[in-house]
Amino acid sequence: MNGRPTMGRGDDNVQLDPDRSWHGALARYARDPRLLALACIGASGGVYLWPTPIAPLLPLAGLLCCLLRFPGRAVLAAGLVAALWASLDVAHRLDARLPVERSGETATVVGRVSGLVSHEAFRSRFVLARDVAPYRVRLSWYDDPPALLPGDCVRATVKWETPHGSANPGTFDYEAWLWRERIDATGYVREAGDCDRAASMSLDRLRALALRRLDRILGDAPARGLIEALTLGARDAISDAQWAVLRATGTSHLVAISGLHIGLIAGVLFFLARWLALRVAPGWSAHRLAAAAAFVGAAGYAALAGLALPTQRALVMVAVALAVMALRRDVAPSRTLAFAAIAVLFWDPASVIAPGFWLSFGAVAWLLYIAASGPRRGHWLAFGHIQLALIAGLTPLTLWFFEQASMVAPVVNALLIPLAVVVVPALLTLTALALAWPAAGGPLLTGAAWLLGAGWQGLAWVADWPLAAVHLTLPGVAALLLAIAGIALLLLPRGLPGRWAGAALLLPALIGWQPADQRIPQEAYRVTVLDVGQGLAVVVRTREHTLVFDAGPAYRTGFDTGEAIVVPYLRHVGRPRVDRLLISHADLDHRGGAAAIVRELEVVRWQGAGGDSPCVAGQQWRWNGVDFRVLYPTRAERAAAADTNGRSCVLRIASPGGRVLLTGDLDAAGEARLIARNAEALAGEVLVVGHHGSDSSSSSAFLEAVRPRFALISAGWRNRWGFPTEGVRERLSAVGAQRIGTATGGALRVAVPGSAERAIRVTRWRDQHPRLWQVP
Repeated sequence: MNGRPTMGRGDDNVQLDPDRSWHGALARYARDPRLLALACIGASGGVYLWPTPIAPLLPLAGLLCCLLRFPGRAVLAAGLVAALWASLDVAHRLDARLPVERSGETATVVGRVSGLVSHEAFRSRFVLARDVAPYRVRLSWYDDPPALLPGDCVRATVKWETPHGSANPGTFDYEAWLWRERIDATGYVREAGDCDRAASMSLDRLRALALRRLDRILGDAPARGLIEALTLGARDAISDAQWAVLRATGTSHLVAISGLHIGLIAGVLFFLARWLALRVAPGWSAHRLAAAAAFVGAAGYAALAGLALPTQRALVMVAVALAVMALRRDVAPSRTLAFAAIAVLFWDPASVIAPGFWLSFGAVAWLLYIAASGPRRGHWLAFGHIQLALIAGLTPLTLWFFEQASMVAPVVNALLIPLAVVVVPALLTLTALALAWPAAGGPLLTGAAWLLGAGWQGLAWVADWPLAAVHLTLPGVAALLLAIAGIALLLLPRGLPGRWAGAALLLPALIGWQPADQRIPQEAYRVTVLDVGQGLAVVVRTREHTLVFDAGPAYRTGFDTGEAIVVPYLRHVGRPRVDRLLISHADLDHRGGAAAIVRELEVVRWQGAGGDSPCVAGQQWRWNGVDFRVLYPTRAERAAAADTNGRSCVLRIASPGGRVLLTGDLDAAGEARLIARNAEALAGEVLVVGHHGSDSSSSSAFLEAVRPRFALISAGWRNRWGFPTEGVRERLSAVGAQRIGTATGGALRVAVPGSAERAIRVTRWRDQHPRLWQVP
């Protein structure tokens, strides 16, 4: 007997090996760290994407099931543990947040500046770390703010808010970013007081002092922002124009200290330390010494860069890989990657909702796939193949998160990544020398900045190519997964059957990208009131044409809703051409974003304030069976108006399915003139309420003439004017209008059918895409 169990039946003895039975094999594979990592990622993602917080007791109760023995229980247990950890993290973050009921309060706060301070033209922005909830408050300080440094004590009277941001399709989710950064409240400083606590020394304070010295050394050198980003992780000095070049060429990752840079420093230090250890200390384990030196160097570089969340993820990944190398364990790289993913989720469960998490782990996983499936070539051909395959493989993810992909990225990265092996260590050395010995290191660093500036001109030239970058929206998760699978098939070695079937899997992303609800029938149209805060921006789409009515506000701080909201939304719905940009009047909260729309998109005609022709009553046109007619003002009414609101353009959109009325900021006097001239033309099912719900508009007589079923209000969340006012709310209720606002609903989408037999539908973006971090 060999000790294995036997089963007898007659003269036959059949040996059963538990490790070779189907359930034994299933149990063995269920303990594979790659499956465990997938379970952790899926469970964490499920917790964070569920509309409401999951009670920690639910996954805890599920863990009791794992006391039973069954195949796959290790995977189930890993997922439940990850869900429990993520739900506890969610509960902690929600408890730390400023309650909605206290939004808008004025409070005296005391704390220390955490992280680098962002100095802008009209304000400074910083995070105030406190000992009580809300623990981390992101504050703006206007009107000649002091030169704050990390660690400085601040006592101030602030007006604060629960973290909140605009919610629109295809735009940056500011609330999700605040959640990932653990910001518990936002606000601005009203009055500063004296703080009796001494400033505390920290690595961030040393970074800030180093940046001040670099600013004096480099001055206004165009490459100053690039050097500060690559050495100290500070990217404020990179201009918007430079970011546009980096996005167009697919090189943004080169100036964001994350996996590439941390891995580069760790790799260089590992091989240098191993080479030195073999010669100086042959009796020691060269691998372990090299791994320790590489980790210390990588950790030091990550700390120098501020240990931002992407840098933390990269450091955890590198630490796991170095630990495996130090132990000299024969662990497959894919398993090492799985251990790193589990460690990252344990360190910060919210990483699962960060684009950087998917791009960084996706890049490494894709590299492993390329190495396993790609054909063998010479060194340079292999490097070129890897770069092309890597960019191609990450393009679906890039489109999913950013709706933009660079067509020149493979060539540009193939040239720049090898240079980074030399440039990054050289810049770190020169920066350290310049900070320690400005007389000697300053000129050398200035010379390096000049070389970077010269090279930047070539990168900017490439970014100006017409097809350097494309904007494309994937219709859903299915198209994303099919595109990834298609690219994976196409990269298989030649000769394998079914390889070219991958091209068919790319078709949904390439030609079927437009969602079904975006394909508009003849005589139907769609109206979207975008969530632009205290302002107005409305996009009207017929089957083939696009109208933008008002462009949202722009602020002196540089934030432009035209650039940040309107343009991304139009690209998201596949409308890069604007047939008519109509600005109702000259107030900044309506025309502020117009310049960005004209700069970023093709605008055929700009009408109204700032445009080529005024908005005059009687103007009309017809697109795809939908009628557009300007109802106000006549030239006489424009001359009689007391201010810009009284001259606001009023546009009526009509089809057999219904009417929508856009009134800008028209005041009650203008409404009276309009009623006296043409009251019958005002009737409509949908009204975009004038002047954001101010009492100066939406008079009872006007609302009686319109009799809307839906009243849409574009106003800022908990705005200081209290719009919509109580009087407007009462008057809308009196005519039976259903009141819907962007402040709580996000973007409001109106689907007007081509036939009166079908009903008009109004949907709120926050209702269709709820997230647990959204407020309200």
